[in-house]
Amino acid sequence: MIAPSIRHRTAARGRRDRWLALITVTVALASLPAIVRIVRTIPLRVSLDTNEGWNAYQAVAAFAGDLYPHAPRLFFNNYPPLSFYLVGLAGRWIGDPIVAGRLIACAAFAALAVILGLVARQMRCTRGEAAFAAALFVATTLSLSHYVGVDDPQFLGQAVATASLLFVIPEPRTLRRLWLAAALMSAGIFIKHNVVALPIACIVWLWMHDRVAARRLVTAGASFAVAGLSLCVWMYGAGFLEGLATPRGYSTAVAARAFIRWIVRVPVFAAALVVCLRRFPRDRDVAFCAWYAGIASGVGLVFLGGDGVDWNVMFESNWAWCLTAAVALRACEGITSNAKTAKTAKTNCPMIPLRALRPLRSDVFFHELLNRLRRSTLAVAFALLPLVAAALAVHRASVDPASSLASRMAGASAFEDDIAFVASRRGPALCEDLALCFWAGKPPEVDVVNLEQHVRRGTRRADELVRLIDRRYYAVVQLNAGHSLLDGTARDALQRSYVLARQSQAGMLFVP
Repeated sequence: MIAPSIRHRTAARGRRDRWLALITVTVALASLPAIVRIVRTIPLRVSLDTNEGWNAYQAVAAFAGDLYPHAPRLFFNNYPPLSFYLVGLAGRWIGDPIVAGRLIACAAFAALAVILGLVARQMRCTRGEAAFAAALFVATTLSLSHYVGVDDPQFLGQAVATASLLFVIPEPRTLRRLWLAAALMSAGIFIKHNVVALPIACIVWLWMHDRVAARRLVTAGASFAVAGLSLCVWMYGAGFLEGLATPRGYSTAVAARAFIRWIVRVPVFAAALVVCLRRFPRDRDVAFCAWYAGIASGVGLVFLGGDGVDWNVMFESNWAWCLTAAVALRACEGITSNAKTAKTAKTNCPMIPLRALRPLRSDVFFHELLNRLRRSTLAVAFALLPLVAAALAVHRASVDPASSLASRMAGASAFEDDIAFVASRRGPALCEDLALCFWAGKPPEVDVVNLEQHVRRGTRRADELVRLIDRRYYAVVQLNAGHSLLDGTARDALQRSYVLARQSQAGMLFVP
């Protein structure tokens, strides 16, 4: 016969699980309209991001044998090669590398949500907690960034690298598992070279808890890195290293503003992590979340100071914080995951006794409130981030309709007209939005973004581009609305030699 107290606790946890499931379903349903809209944009020939055309040209170049030309003229490649082969191969089958890249990005985004749930389960979270973390990751990413469904290797690289956690977290950490994890991490970096926070966090975490595994992971990772770099230098020559070393301007002021934008988004996550660390100081899963979230956030914020760097560098941070949310919800039940002393302790409060928080005297009142939260309330607090961000996005779309995905979808027919106009002009074209030139069948001519970085850093000059504009070499020049072309000399040459032919969805189109 089951004791009344046990029945009471079981019923109470059942109610909390039902509330968590309800919150998870609510967050998932709130994300559904955005997901449907993104899926609908996949086959459209309308530019979703200025990088889409650039990635498409590189995917074609991967099979044409000129992915990293030595001393390139005005078109550069500063990304590692692996994603271009994957997208190029899929593009040959589908018929359009931009559409193929969007499909791969969507699949990688879904894989990241699934991997998050699986890793949370390995960290002794319940199915409900794991599902909530996955839904939270989807919602926060959709509400804070436009990158979902864009032809870009960020999600693919992160998904491949993050899959390594499925072999790092569980024990025993055999030699085969660690080498497989290192292979996935290395492959992720050779897809997108900013996915570096996870390998660092894993090595630091393992060094604190399992030094033998840490040494093996370092050895395996270094072996794959050296082998990969050697293979790339052998295949592409000096152009590969020159491409990766493309200069980029940096601004500490921009990084500081990015920090302010970021810090207001994570107070609930950070507070929950701090309290979990104090409540379960020996919990390896809590420690991993602390290392990964801290390193991923720090690395991303540093990267954000670079010219042209977008919020996609914070996706690792967002993934790590959502994993932290699952572990924090697990901590509400007092479940530890220490390999030697794993046991369950029932408690009504998710956090730590006030006496353990005496060093944080200024935060006593805040932590006292946290101590009284139940799992459902904590889950609602986590879910406030995507809900508030989505509300702000709706407000922005009402003020600036052109900023919304729905507006770009509505302008698809106008973008098709611009593609036809560029295709009708005989001769090469210069496009700031390279997807326009790509769909118009024009060869790659000028990578305006990277050329601008070269000019600003003094490694290249705009003289060659100015001469080509003065000679009316380009049959058409496209500039994004509200933007300017490189420096004053190039703009002056454009005004001397070209006239504005049309201004529409693709921006401003000039002809000689």
